[in-house]
Amino acid sequence: MKRLLSFLCILVVGLLDACQNPVENVELKFKDPLAVVMQVKYNLPSGLSPDKVTIDVAGPDGEKVVTTLNTRKFKLTSDGKLFLCLKPSITPSATSPIRFNVVALSDQSVVDIQPIQLENADLRTMTIGLLSTQSASQPAQQSFKSTESGTVQANTSIQTKTEANVSQATVTVPQGTEVKDVAGQPVGGSLTITADPVNNSSTAKAVSELPGNGIINASNPSGGYLGNQQVLLVAGGVHLTIYNEDYQLVKNFSQPIRITFALNSQMRNPNAGRAIQPGDVIPLFSFDEVTNRWTQEEPGKVQRNASGNLEYVADIKHLSLWVAAFTEEVCTDGPTFKFSSKYPERSPDYRFDVIDPAGNPVVRAGGELSFWRAINNGNSVRVTNLKKGLKIRLRMFDKDNKAYISPEVDGCSNTEVAFDLTSVPYTPLPPAPADTRKEVTISLEFKCGAKGVNPDKLPFTVLYSQYRAANSQDEWKDLPVMRWPNLSTKVFIELNKAYELRAGSIPDRLDIEIKNYKVSSTTWPIKLTEEESKPYCNQ
Repeated sequence: MKRLLSFLCILVVGLLDACQNPVENVELKFKDPLAVVMQVKYNLPSGLSPDKVTIDVAGPDGEKVVTTLNTRKFKLTSDGKLFLCLKPSITPSATSPIRFNVVALSDQSVVDIQPIQLENADLRTMTIGLLSTQSASQPAQQSFKSTESGTVQANTSIQTKTEANVSQATVTVPQGTEVKDVAGQPVGGSLTITADPVNNSSTAKAVSELPGNGIINASNPSGGYLGNQQVLLVAGGVHLTIYNEDYQLVKNFSQPIRITFALNSQMRNPNAGRAIQPGDVIPLFSFDEVTNRWTQEEPGKVQRNASGNLEYVADIKHLSLWVAAFTEEVCTDGPTFKFSSKYPERSPDYRFDVIDPAGNPVVRAGGELSFWRAINNGNSVRVTNLKKGLKIRLRMFDKDNKAYISPEVDGCSNTEVAFDLTSVPYTPLPPAPADTRKEVTISLEFKCGAKGVNPDKLPFTVLYSQYRAANSQDEWKDLPVMRWPNLSTKVFIELNKAYELRAGSIPDRLDIEIKNYKVSSTTWPIKLTEEESKPYCNQ
């Protein structure tokens, strides 16, 4: 095997500016990278490569966040991943959380600012899709200014674009309003406000864009839990952000700001059973993406504007996703339907729906409650978040569209219901193809003979690695971390096939690459020569 620039030199390339002999005249500050607390996978617009995306970490505790090498030079890996760590002296807790904003910038994508709050050092993962600057759905944007003390210098308004059957949102920040971040610090300088509306052309469309898919588990502003509610109709919704040139995000205001949703006069008030009219109160909810919490806020009202058109008006004092919606309380509990069938295993998926006593499909949060499930004997499915007082049955259709109906049950009952499906014709799936993969051990092997390896000379004690089929564009698959003294890992793969492997002592710098290696046995050794091993052997 042709050596790749000296194997261990490449493994520590992130620690050294130049490398002849990886330990010659070099004092390594630490052996292993810092522990990763946040891993972000960015899905990029077509044509945008990871190396064209600039990453910044800002916000109240932004300076406490570093790379795996304890630097502030953040960048994406070739597959769009970002690894974030905390400085060694930093330990977050519930009482002293670490708050920061992860910023992704490029000429081809809309600025993305993701606020993060860490209450412990456990690994968190997140996937973020960047929006192309050519997208028709990019948010409205407006610039304005505040003083160094965070005082807005002039009245500022932003309005989302006009879209058919989507409530246009207008937000106004009054002159003299003091704007502060989540830590209570003023946000001064040149500010940018963005407004990203919720598509409420239908309830089903709106809830597809909302956390919880139309089920709001809201609390009141003081934290008291109000119970689950289903969305009946969204009058309007918008996600608001304000940030300065340092990507410091505004969270709170010193005085309320006005939010307005334009309303269609034909919009129904589902609680009153008629069209909306001036004076109607529509509940208002905010969603904090950092704490993952819905809050039911002080509601706004329907009124006529100067042009005589209906609009919804409310005053808000912090920035979040805001939604004005008619809702209905639902039950957090629900029945479990347990299947009896001829299938011991490998049942096909069958179509189910939830129906009322008259046989009508039950609607939850704007959509009929239906799904597909296998009916292996003993399997079960639970139905929750239904309207109080509703009696339901579960209906299943076989491949000939014949219906099978369960016993009736209270939709709020926390009970198990036997659903006899033994009369469903037995048409099992074909046998699964035999798994011809074998467990292969991948290992890094030093040639030190009886002397053995001196771990104090190694510039690392862990190795990170990924693999995929050779000559493919498949996603790289992570392998379990290799750790000293057993620098090996296992993977299930096909024998006599070629694979690619990449590895490194740092999770975001897998600089060693082995291409088109045909695995012909259950061992895949990565062997260092005697000369390459010599610096790391006992003398």
